[in-house]
Amino acid sequence: MDNQLTFSKFKEEDFTEYKSWYKDNLLNKELGPMDDEWLEHALKERNGQQYSVFQEGKLIAVVGMMFPIEGYPDLYLTDFAIKPDSRYQGIGSEVLKELIRLHPLKSGQSWKAVVNVRNTKAAAFFKKHGWSVSDEPDEHGMLAIQYKKSSQKG
Repeated sequence: MDNQLTFSKFKEEDFTEYKSWYKDNLLNKELGPMDDEWLEHALKERNGQQYSVFQEGKLIAVVGMMFPIEGYPDLYLTDFAIKPDSRYQGIGSEVLKELIRLHPLKSGQSWKAVVNVRNTKAAAFFKKHGWSVSDEPDEHGMLAIQYKKSSQKG
């Protein structure tokens, strides 16, 4: 993919387009439903960042993260949605690489997230990009996933 990605803070005016993605059955099943409560939280978030990701001026991804806080030194991926008609074109891979570049890990840090055990495509996507995926889900049916720099693995 040659077209540059632009990450910007998620704005209220991005919500109508983003919410429309949830008409897609797969996206809605795995990440939905999308509602105004999510928007309110995203706009008020202070311990993290919700990004709108644009390519050629078009919204193609929405990504959320939490910054490290006392007692929790890692970065947490909270949202990762690709526009449904942009799936399977390498955009998710580019978005993930750019997010990690924008927020480089410090020594001892890792990226963490959870994926529903039923969302096998998401688990496979993260594995493909060097994230480890837990073998067993937690009591909520979620798999823990983690990414460490190559020099930290081991």
